[in-house]
Amino acid sequence: MMTVKDEKQGTILNKVLDALKNIFAPNLVALSAAGILQGFTILLHTFGLIQEGRAEYIILETISGAVFYFLPVLLAYSAAKVFNTNQVLAACVALFMLHPTTTQTFSEGYVLADFFGIPLPYGNYPSSVIPIIIIVFVQQYIERFFNKIIPSTVRGVFAPMLILVTTVILGISVLGPIGTFLGDGLLAIIMFLNVQAKWLVPALLGGFGLFVVMAGAHYSLFPVVTQTLAAEGFDSFLTPGLLASNLALAGAALAVMIKSNNSSYKQYSVTSVVTAALGVSQPALYGIAIPYKRVMMASIIGGLAGGFYAGIVEFYSYAFVNPGIAALPAFISPDGTFGNLINGIIVMTISFGVSFLIVLFGKFEDMPEAEIAEIVGEEEK
Repeated sequence: MMTVKDEKQGTILNKVLDALKNIFAPNLVALSAAGILQGFTILLHTFGLIQEGRAEYIILETISGAVFYFLPVLLAYSAAKVFNTNQVLAACVALFMLHPTTTQTFSEGYVLADFFGIPLPYGNYPSSVIPIIIIVFVQQYIERFFNKIIPSTVRGVFAPMLILVTTVILGISVLGPIGTFLGDGLLAIIMFLNVQAKWLVPALLGGFGLFVVMAGAHYSLFPVVTQTLAAEGFDSFLTPGLLASNLALAGAALAVMIKSNNSSYKQYSVTSVVTAALGVSQPALYGIAIPYKRVMMASIIGGLAGGFYAGIVEFYSYAFVNPGIAALPAFISPDGTFGNLINGIIVMTISFGVSFLIVLFGKFEDMPEAEIAEIVGEEEK
């Protein structure tokens, strides 16, 4: 029997997931387009049709990369609508946080000391998700405060400036670093587990990698992976874990495509299957897994199963690659044997198959037409 406490927790979880769904829904068209382009770029590069350093590769990679790099701006604008605060000012806050001067200053480890006595800790915001959502959430209260205390005769002149400056300062001093702290904390836990129980990390990343990607914390792992590749010649946790996570999302998305009765959502699901299978999880994550809690649970279970197998058999990636089917050449052992490659295929098969079957034989009901129209980028008919 569900208690009052359970009902409250369920309500809070539902509100959080609904808010995330509404924040990401308007941006899924861009994420899907970027994901497909990134997947094609990966394939073209894998088969030697384009080369790094050439204009073709640079332009295609940058078109898709720009969407993910400047994702905080898109999220700020849509989050402001959800939180009922000024959308343009929210976007301006994100633009400041991604400004070359801001990113260079923080990334190079300058000691900014303080802003009129307010400490300014380190923060990494390009491609991040959680920091900007937290910041915009607080912006609504800052906006209400200044609109309440500033006389209406001068509100239009002074309120926007004060809201923008206050949100930015509070964002880079307190709110943004909270998101960075969460990402760094997650990194520390993963690295600790990788030392204590090496098999466990791929399983956890397989199951909960979607949350790691949502928080942007996987970027924090990139330096560790590159260092591990340089020292040991293989990556034993990030690529194996996220490969399982991505293929689990792909399997769940395929089952949704089969079960959905909405033709537009079927098309979106096909796109999500392709992008997730190629290692770009955002369209499937934000457009399918988050709106459907059962689909999210199926993805977690499928990813856990595939990641567990990857950890037990010590499946490795021998190069820094995007975790998807296009990365198969990176799974071939340097000694020329194919055992590791076969294990990689088994990891993908387990992850994809488990999540696919859970969704296919589980309960499913399409979202309202209006919500689907927003996700697929169409006007409600």
